[in-house]
Amino acid sequence: MELEHGNILCVSSNTEVVFCKHSLNCNSSENTNASTNQNEINGFGLTIFKEIYYTTKKINITQLSSVWCLLNPSERLKTFRNDKNYDQILLQQDQNVTLAFGSLISSSQFKCAASKFCFTKGPNSIWNLYFANYHSIPIHFGSIEFLYENFIYGNNLLIPANTFIGQYAWHMLTSVGCQIYDQIVNDDILNNNMFYLLNGNNNDDDFVYYIFERLRRLTLSSENYFLQLLHELPTIRNNYYDSYLHSTFYQMDMVWTKYVRIPWFCFTPTRLIIKPFKFMRSNRVFRYISNVTQSMAFVEFRDDTGSASLSKELVPFLQHYLENGFWFADRHYIYLHHAQSQIRQKQFYFYCEHEGNMTREALEAWMGNFDREKLPAKNTARRTQPFSSTEATIEIDKKLVGLIPDLKTTDGKYNFTDGVGQISSELNLLIHESIGKNVNDGDYISSVLQIRYGGCKGTIAVNPLLDGKEKQLLIRPSMNKFECEHQMLELCKRSLRRHLCLNREVINLLSYRGISNAHILVVQLRNILWLMASFVSNQSALYVLREKILHVLPWSKISSYSHLSKEPFFHRLLLTTVKNNLCQIITRAHIRVSKARYMFGTVDEYKVLKEGQVFVQITNEYGSKTVLEGPIAITKNPCHHPGDLRVLEAVNNSYLHHLYDVLVFPQQGSRPHANEISGSDLDGDEYSVIWNSELVPTSPNPIPYDYDSGPSPKPLNRVVTRNDRLKVISDICEQDNLGRLSNIHLVLADKFGIDHEKAINLAAGISQELDSVKSSQHPYTSEQIKQIILTADKTRPDFMQASGYKEYQSEKILGKLFRSARRLSDTFKNLFLNNNNEIFLDKNLLHNGYEEYIDSARNLYKQYQYEMLEIIGSYGFSNEIDLFCCIDSHNMKANERSDIQQTAQELLRAVFQNIQKNFHDDLVSLHQAKAKAAACYYVAYTDTNDKDKSMLSFPWLFASQLLADYSVISEDEQQTNDFMENTFISDSILNDYLKQQLPSLINLLPNDNQFTFMELLEICFQNACATNNEQMINHAEMLIELLIKTAKTIHSN
Repeated sequence: MELEHGNILCVSSNTEVVFCKHSLNCNSSENTNASTNQNEINGFGLTIFKEIYYTTKKINITQLSSVWCLLNPSERLKTFRNDKNYDQILLQQDQNVTLAFGSLISSSQFKCAASKFCFTKGPNSIWNLYFANYHSIPIHFGSIEFLYENFIYGNNLLIPANTFIGQYAWHMLTSVGCQIYDQIVNDDILNNNMFYLLNGNNNDDDFVYYIFERLRRLTLSSENYFLQLLHELPTIRNNYYDSYLHSTFYQMDMVWTKYVRIPWFCFTPTRLIIKPFKFMRSNRVFRYISNVTQSMAFVEFRDDTGSASLSKELVPFLQHYLENGFWFADRHYIYLHHAQSQIRQKQFYFYCEHEGNMTREALEAWMGNFDREKLPAKNTARRTQPFSSTEATIEIDKKLVGLIPDLKTTDGKYNFTDGVGQISSELNLLIHESIGKNVNDGDYISSVLQIRYGGCKGTIAVNPLLDGKEKQLLIRPSMNKFECEHQMLELCKRSLRRHLCLNREVINLLSYRGISNAHILVVQLRNILWLMASFVSNQSALYVLREKILHVLPWSKISSYSHLSKEPFFHRLLLTTVKNNLCQIITRAHIRVSKARYMFGTVDEYKVLKEGQVFVQITNEYGSKTVLEGPIAITKNPCHHPGDLRVLEAVNNSYLHHLYDVLVFPQQGSRPHANEISGSDLDGDEYSVIWNSELVPTSPNPIPYDYDSGPSPKPLNRVVTRNDRLKVISDICEQDNLGRLSNIHLVLADKFGIDHEKAINLAAGISQELDSVKSSQHPYTSEQIKQIILTADKTRPDFMQASGYKEYQSEKILGKLFRSARRLSDTFKNLFLNNNNEIFLDKNLLHNGYEEYIDSARNLYKQYQYEMLEIIGSYGFSNEIDLFCCIDSHNMKANERSDIQQTAQELLRAVFQNIQKNFHDDLVSLHQAKAKAAACYYVAYTDTNDKDKSMLSFPWLFASQLLADYSVISEDEQQTNDFMENTFISDSILNDYLKQQLPSLINLLPNDNQFTFMELLEICFQNACATNNEQMINHAEMLIELLIKTAKTIHSN
């Protein structure tokens, strides 16, 4: 569709066009070759016209209200204003402008974007918008291209601000879209309030930012689409002075050194979206720049649907900003660099030289000398090192640092110590003390650290033999990436106890290696049983919650409460946790496995391990240690080649007992085992280590893929320049095909087998694509990828749930897992996720005298509620349950999940500590403490706010006082225990169920015909694994369904 001279829209035949009456007026009364439908949509009060044109027709478009604004004008676009109400935009003759318009709801609705990038879509194209689709609102966009001189009129939305923060806050709010725009333009009182906020004599940047950020937050909440901004201003002002300035959230924001907030810009081809300051972990560069908030910016690039996948046509759009930077307010930001995890997400750091008080060149020189790396891709990767998210620990003088050689194979091809060094236990304890660990009071002390030091990166493993020596930190050449004088040891990550979940790739490898379908299905059923048992067993509920939610609640105190799964707060936590984990199992085959963990890899420095051997010592939560012995399965994600999963022998050796919760590889053999496993090294790769005998293959290890067999890229015969690096970045962004290739591999493995030539060749290609950020070599062209897709045909296995393809039922293990999990998930959702979650009071928790403390408790509750809502809103969570479970945040990207979990956890701990301190301020006895805790319980559980604002977690901060006298075993709990653990006999209800539904199980019962529910399930599991009998899998599924139904019955009473 094109808009011709005189604002005439030319519509092709058989085109459906939707216009919003409040924004555009379609005059087609004279058109007899059109059908018109006028109605009101979804109660929003906006009337639309939907017209279908059967013949080509020209329609007059008449503007009715303030729905157009200018974005990102190029230097060739001249603007000048005639009066305060209108912008008059004069386009030069060769200036192209793209106008996007839609029916009702698009946040970028009615935007006139003028830039050098004009991408038109074909006729009748539809851009899917989540909100519109959810409410069944048709959205139709047309590209309108102005080729001649035209005037576009729109109401003036320009309100200048005195400061950068003021301008940033203003544009952050107006980026929301037409909901904000129309109110400000058409409400003179609101307009004057905004002007005064931004230009008043007592301009306070913190106050201004707070006001505009809260208005934005309220507008974007689902229940406030038509929020009246003017009505909200007084409340927000009062909250700032009465609550925010005294909040723990504010105090932490002022003093934290581990985290920073920097401006956040999102560029699309048609607009610039300003987001609230990005809250993120700090890094070496941020710590060096004194005014990082003013000088740095977090910039991401998206297409107009919000996707990070930029088509080839949009690469010039990205290149333009990387080469030229951009202006915002009076600041010019230029591209500085990025962290390694950000480039595939098209996220970068930009820098303002004026605010940073040094040039980009000077800042890059401070980072280090990278000139010795002549390969552009590797040089670019090296420069990401100072931007790794790290925590500063202690400065280590270079006189304490020694250089030791790498240990290589005799031919020099492979390196056994690639990326790993050593540290004394004394220095390791000092590092842990610097990050707040109490080394004398039982805090976990890691034996391997992933670090950055000067120009070095990798891991360092504790070596007690270095204690008291001159050199207490030993570095290898493979760790040293560039020259740098920086002496602060920076911590990226440390070895911990990390539970392992299988995924589709690992499952495919296990199945290929001979692990039966029944064994893998049983592992999944045990995972689902573990989740479902939390609704009928207090102990199971504790296990699930302690593992799955943020580690902030006093579980040792809460554990004395006898019917945890029915208690409203914990029941909501369980519902969300179970729902989320079931979703992960269905969509990604993320299956929790007992006797398996993620571990850093390190090397045997004592040369006591032989080829084919490893050392693994695990700890439990109480600190006791166990050395594993026997065969264990090891792999590392991503793993696509049949040889990426290896079975090695775990052995005990006293020389290595100082290492725990890590995987120790030998330094002997023809090739490092780490390199055999997905081409890995020891600089921070985390391995999947499985010692569950049901999942350890007994078949011989396949020949591993030679990940170093490809041609090496040729370095330049000169120093790598900035232009070289920009070309590398553009190339990576243009040819980022890793996700597509991995999905195609799943299809090929399902159709032909993981050892088929097509799958093996693609596995090799995926490895090269993964390494392309360092090699700049991509295995396939776009045309070759299309040919690979064609080999996969036009059908997809059901477990992929791929839209746009014909689906078939996969008979491989992933298909069986998918259908089994979906069956149980559907049962759970049908029974549990549609209830009202009624809040009830347990009168056993209302201690004598609690009424005296109601007012005090209510004041404390208001403080807690405000603090919690600040954290919830800051991260984009919906409510306290999503916060504790750390899911459903619209600010959470895949590469940021762990950072958000860590920062949210620290904020919660600080809030809890402050609230607990205030709780005890006016108490002198245990009796008073119990009464006040009960009052807190009463206040929280009788709060009439909507459930997203109520804080049922509040009284559980005082669990030791609230549960001080609690020792009641309810009838429901007794019923639960009876079902899970007590013995059933021949005349029991369960026995009757077996006779009716599962008669084949009767013959497998004990001779005395007495059994527990868990014993019955174990009979199914063991029989299925022993005989590979999938009928027993079906029986187990039916029993777990019975457990879910029983749980629902218990919770309904």
